[in-house]
Amino acid sequence: MIPGCEQATGMDDDRFWRDLSRRVIDRRVPFTGSLALTHRCNLACAHCYAREEAAPSCELTGGQWRQAIDAVREAGCLYLLLTGGEPLLRSDFPGIYRYAKESGFLVTVFTNGTLANAGIIDLFRELPPYLVEISLYGASAAVHDRIAGVPGSFQKTRQAIEALLAQGTRVRLKSVLMTLNNDDLPAIEDLARSLGVKFRFDPEIFPTLSGDNGPVALRVPPGRAVDLEMADPARESEWREFLDQFRGSRDGDGLYNCGSGLNTFHVDPQGWVYPCLMVRNARFSLLTSSFREGWQQAFNDFRKVAVPDGLPCRGCDKKLLCGYCPGFFAMENGSESIPSAYMCRIGHLRFEKLYSSAHGG
Repeated sequence: MIPGCEQATGMDDDRFWRDLSRRVIDRRVPFTGSLALTHRCNLACAHCYAREEAAPSCELTGGQWRQAIDAVREAGCLYLLLTGGEPLLRSDFPGIYRYAKESGFLVTVFTNGTLANAGIIDLFRELPPYLVEISLYGASAAVHDRIAGVPGSFQKTRQAIEALLAQGTRVRLKSVLMTLNNDDLPAIEDLARSLGVKFRFDPEIFPTLSGDNGPVALRVPPGRAVDLEMADPARESEWREFLDQFRGSRDGDGLYNCGSGLNTFHVDPQGWVYPCLMVRNARFSLLTSSFREGWQQAFNDFRKVAVPDGLPCRGCDKKLLCGYCPGFFAMENGSESIPSAYMCRIGHLRFEKLYSSAHGG
């Protein structure tokens, strides 16, 4: 926070952000967005959901991405994620990134790090990102490279992490928990701690955007996933604080009770705008309509879809802990109203762990 802003606003940081969040939601401002600059990647990760061989000619040009950046800024967006595929694969990434930064956005970049050459490192030194989040699937080349599908990727990723940290760039590491690396998770966490960076992992593996359920076979059994989560006291504490803060909040009448199409959006490489990455049944094209028009019109019906009768998630006290997402339900089961049994089980186990721990069980 800028020194003196407390006096100017008359409120502390937490109150300011709560007030801002309420205003963003009330006015349906597209405050946070992600731009998938490409679905191409230089790696071949076993679990990847974006296995689409989109040719560069099908992607928005650098100029079109700059127009999109202008449009979302004018609509009120502040937080912008540049992602892929692997966004650094685009030769014009530096120009797109520079334009976003100089347009005033808080920019996060999702990357595997292997293409973070000296030019990218210098760019991030000149124009620091809000965050660079790097995927790391193992604490050794044997594990990481097996998942990434490209020998030598672990070494390049490590080099990028160390180079970015050396110049003061804010870095966070993330991983996807799967059968191929779950035994290595404690070592990955130790590596992150040794580097002094935050780390997160996710046990939820999705079908591909093209409908292939193959990656789902890599899911770790729910009990194993939750045991690994709760093995870290700090992570358990975070879950407990989250549950304490939002438990008892009333379910809305809408099927979607998240920020999708309310204050978040996702743009794919071809310029299609979705409420979020997971929701595929509502969209508009930046090539045929303006962002502001599409935002106001295309997502209205989506936000009005009511919770169907009999949906077991409604009123469930585990709903906060399972990662409830009708968009993901549709990807996995072909229907927004058929919950993911895997996610449901994880939510119940998280609740049991937190509840039993709180009561000395």
